[in-house]
Amino acid sequence: MNDIVMFISVIFSMIILLLILVKKIDVKIPLFVIGIILMYILLVMGNEIDLCDFKSCGFVFLDPIMAMIEQFKIILPSTGFLIIIFGGYSMYITSIKANDVTVYTFTKLMRKIRSVYILVPIVFLIGHFLSLVIPSASNLAVIMLATFYPVLKRCGMSSLTASAIIATSATIIPSPFGGDNIAVVTELSKYPQFSELTVRDYLWNYHSIISIPTIVFMAIVHFFLAKVYV
Repeated sequence: MNDIVMFISVIFSMIILLLILVKKIDVKIPLFVIGIILMYILLVMGNEIDLCDFKSCGFVFLDPIMAMIEQFKIILPSTGFLIIIFGGYSMYITSIKANDVTVYTFTKLMRKIRSVYILVPIVFLIGHFLSLVIPSASNLAVIMLATFYPVLKRCGMSSLTASAIIATSATIIPSPFGGDNIAVVTELSKYPQFSELTVRDYLWNYHSIISIPTIVFMAIVHFFLAKVYV
């Protein structure tokens, strides 16, 4: 009986969400409310909230609220949420026309360059410099899409070339904030010969010797590929 009630509740919730989408209403608040209601139905049917590491607060009817709070604690520091924040920021500066000022300023400077292909390696290298402080490739891509992409388009660069530059930025830059670099050092430190290895030493003595020449080579390849094929 419990399974039938839960199944009907889920189907009914999906129908409500479908109607909300058809009406083109913002779904964030309805999703939040429906999630809490479904948890209350779960508790009324005699079940428990099955979330990882979730413990009841002692008052069963406050547990759905506590479950939501615990989920927010997990989601807020995550990369996915940071991407949403950067995406929202990008939309905000675009909506208030602040992005247009940036685009106009950069475009005015870059239009003095006769060949648009010269911008390909330059923007590619700028993207890698930015990735030193923005190690997440997805976050960097959102920022570059909001700033560099419209500038490159106005300078006469094709959408394919501009997208290729943005997509390949933040690939192998020796950033001390990069999660992959930190993970490598953590793994290497398990071995006696690398027990005192720090992230800085790893990047300076090992990573940069290979990554920096590779980035320069990629910038050159980008230039010729854009000039020949695009």
